[in-house]
Amino acid sequence: MTGRAAVGPVLLFVLGVVVVRLTLTGEFLNFVKPGHRWWLLAVGAGLVVLGIAGTVREMRQPCTEAAEPARSRLHTRGPLALAPEVLEAHRRAEGHDHSRVPGIAWLLLLPILLVFLVPPPALGAFAAGRAGADVPKPPSSARFEPLGGPDPARPSVYDYAERAAWDDGRTLAGLSVELTGFVTPRPDGGWYLSRLRISCCAADARAYLVEVVGAPKDYPANTWVDVTGTYLASEPGARVARLTASRVRTIDAPAETYEQ
Repeated sequence: MTGRAAVGPVLLFVLGVVVVRLTLTGEFLNFVKPGHRWWLLAVGAGLVVLGIAGTVREMRQPCTEAAEPARSRLHTRGPLALAPEVLEAHRRAEGHDHSRVPGIAWLLLLPILLVFLVPPPALGAFAAGRAGADVPKPPSSARFEPLGGPDPARPSVYDYAERAAWDDGRTLAGLSVELTGFVTPRPDGGWYLSRLRISCCAADARAYLVEVVGAPKDYPANTWVDVTGTYLASEPGARVARLTASRVRTIDAPAETYEQ
């Protein structure tokens, strides 16, 4: 089996194994929404089958490399002799067999194996900090209904941020709320409670940051916390969400780190 025949099926097989592993362990949630689980599992299984089938097919093909030198024989004398410039071009190309793939092509497996061994984490404080504290404008069709449920209310971080920044906190005033997210340090001290929202995958993630005021201490970046507190108005004209904390509790990172 030639280098080209070996690399292709092996790449498919290894990529399929990586996709299946990430799906079964739940680590795929670092990249896409939970609803993609079965699609990813089907794609991964299909890649594994294609890789195995390709390898078996190539192993069964007869070796034809021995006949190649005969086809590459050149006439240098007699009526069939090639022009000198053609012979020179063939000599320069000698040894460059494009039917084979160089051994360095196997390095294509390295990034796939790295993802298999050390899956990248979900986006966190670095991505949120680069996005800034301004809350993205919600769709014009958004309607902020009064928050119901238990006390304290548990809105999503993006819901709280949009209510605070774009509805002037009208549905938050006088309520106790509890938010779950990770810590993003502020450049001038203090920190934001942050969360990223996705529509499809991590590539379209949008960061929502809530400035936490009155926290008992600072926390390292990417520390997951539950914060209980009340709405605090931002500076006039600013589109920044703020919260006065009455309690901060560190927690383990949830299985689904993104909001939807």
